[in-house]
Amino acid sequence: MISAGIATVQAWEKSSASLHPASPVILALLQKGTSLARAMGHYGLLTAAHGIFLATSDNACHLPAALQRLATESEHRAQRLQEMKSRWGVLYLLLLVGWLAGSITAGLAEPGRITGILFLNTLTCIGSYYFLWLIAKLTSQNGWWWLGLAWKFGWQRRKVFQWSFTIHWLDLLGWQLAAGVDAATALQAMQGLISTPSYRSATAAAMTAVRDGKSLSTALATSGLLPNQTLAQVLVSAEASGKIGESLAHQTNLAEPNLKLYMDSVMFWLSKALYALVAAVAFAMVFLN
Repeated sequence: MISAGIATVQAWEKSSASLHPASPVILALLQKGTSLARAMGHYGLLTAAHGIFLATSDNACHLPAALQRLATESEHRAQRLQEMKSRWGVLYLLLLVGWLAGSITAGLAEPGRITGILFLNTLTCIGSYYFLWLIAKLTSQNGWWWLGLAWKFGWQRRKVFQWSFTIHWLDLLGWQLAAGVDAATALQAMQGLISTPSYRSATAAAMTAVRDGKSLSTALATSGLLPNQTLAQVLVSAEASGKIGESLAHQTNLAEPNLKLYMDSVMFWLSKALYALVAAVAFAMVFLN
């Protein structure tokens, strides 16, 4: 609705968001001129990274596109989680069969050990349930969370990080630059997107370099923010042509299908691995006690 030119206040009133318990207070804040990102963030409806992302996008006049991206990403996460949960019935059944068969087998073979084996099998099932819950929780994490994890463990050279970094970080930078925001201010607005010290340090170094007169491409490359040399060359060419916003948007369009294909492949093989793992646990409860 916002992309159609409807004001934020009216769009909020007409959307499903108005059903949220905090909606009346958020609506009052919006009517007083509070930004959407600040109003929603105040009531915990946005993560810190998403709040900064929306606020920065709003300042760059890209709020509709930012909201669309958040909605699309949320929809994809919900879809992946639903696909995983649809397989849980079979996984739980395998664990139940393993627990029952293992308990019966132990009771017939060694009646004296039945209590201990029942306890061990129960603990095994609880541990398996917790593991499945943990996998589901990881599956539902947003892109900024995964970028933070990559920065924490030094995974910036991985292809999946490069695609995600392009889609989330470089595209947001491009929106700001295309809106006329200077490079140092744009980087400062993005410093809180990822909470790891290495990212904050790299962003601060890039800001300092830009303020010292270096080009944005040089500042990003020397600070370690750019994950590969290809992106550095793209930025050099974009700066020379004066179309850095358009160039970064083009890189995003190239990265999005690659990231989606990668995630679809991960979810496919993850489901196979979970079936194999749970089947192995069930087998162990039956034959290895």
